[in-house]
Amino acid sequence: MAALTRIGPHGIEPLVLFPGPGVVEEAYRSAGIATRLVPAPRSLLLFNRQIQAKSTRERAELVVRELAPYTLRLARIIRDEGFEAVHCNTSRGMLIAGPAAKLARRATVLHLRGAPEGLGRGMWLAAQLLATRIVLVAHALQDGVDPPFRRRAIVVHNGVVEQPARDRVAARRALAERLQRPALAGSDEPLFVAVSSLTPFKGLHHLLDAAVIVRERGLAARYVLAGGGGDERYEAWLRRRVTALGLDEIVHLIGFVADPLNVMAAADAIVVPSVHRERFDLDGEILDVHGTEGLPRSILESLSLGVPPIATRVQGVVEQIDDGTNGLIVPPSDPRALAEALVRAARDPSWREAAGEAGRRTARDRFTVDHAAAGLAAALRAAVEDAR
Repeated sequence: MAALTRIGPHGIEPLVLFPGPGVVEEAYRSAGIATRLVPAPRSLLLFNRQIQAKSTRERAELVVRELAPYTLRLARIIRDEGFEAVHCNTSRGMLIAGPAAKLARRATVLHLRGAPEGLGRGMWLAAQLLATRIVLVAHALQDGVDPPFRRRAIVVHNGVVEQPARDRVAARRALAERLQRPALAGSDEPLFVAVSSLTPFKGLHHLLDAAVIVRERGLAARYVLAGGGGDERYEAWLRRRVTALGLDEIVHLIGFVADPLNVMAAADAIVVPSVHRERFDLDGEILDVHGTEGLPRSILESLSLGVPPIATRVQGVVEQIDDGTNGLIVPPSDPRALAEALVRAARDPSWREAAGEAGRRTARDRFTVDHAAAGLAAALRAAVEDAR
């Protein structure tokens, strides 16, 4: 969204179509970006789950009954509005809007923000076929694009709005009030914050295991897990796991927060323990978990805030963190290595300060919103040229 607020000077006039109202559409409008509602059938709003669960016949019926009419409606809007290119933020969006753009004979851009897992081989192939150009948020995502389509791909790192220096003491006091833990406001115990949806691939269960190891090392630390809108079963399991490990007094799951930067500003370090691939036992059901990280936004935000990130080596993380300089990188699915990094960060305040300053420089030099806007504009113009 931030890139669209700066894309005007590059000759792009965006109009963002939404399938229904919601907090995201409201956020775009509040940011001054032109939006329009094009209500979609509920089955399309649940496109991935609906399609994957249906038989071949049911899928065909869904396409004829709901997808085809919606596609035709989008095609008319694309022509009437005079769009030159249709940009899709997700592969799912490309499968819905891409055919409409093709009917209207317009260019398409697929913005790939994470590894293309969970979509299904056929649908992922279709999304690539429909894309005139593919924007990748990290070089590490290039392997996920099939070889015939890699020539269409361009890497444009996400940008982050530069943050002013924040009063860590005030941020910690506000967090203490939120948690109803007044003692936290004046405490010097290390505070680690994770901001993410509550889903298995985010690896928060490994953070809990690491917290146990940190405690065994004699370090009293506190952990705040902020975020919601994920997997309800996993969240319930995670909360039970906190209790089972005896972490109730030091691990706080606070759900969705509207002001994540204020919570992050209170931290000594931000933790991003995402997994790559692992088998995960969720209440007796064995899940094959595939990580879909691209360029984690919480890392960009932590760098801009001057709070060092501790993250696992997945996808574009190595393009954000210079290990040991502006943050720490550990292997995925390795609670012991994660615990070692937590202990190192907690016991070395001079390193945290230096890493925080290095992080600010990284955000200013490599991940600005203006750079992201310029890159997206270039990709859109290239798509239009390719489609002519």
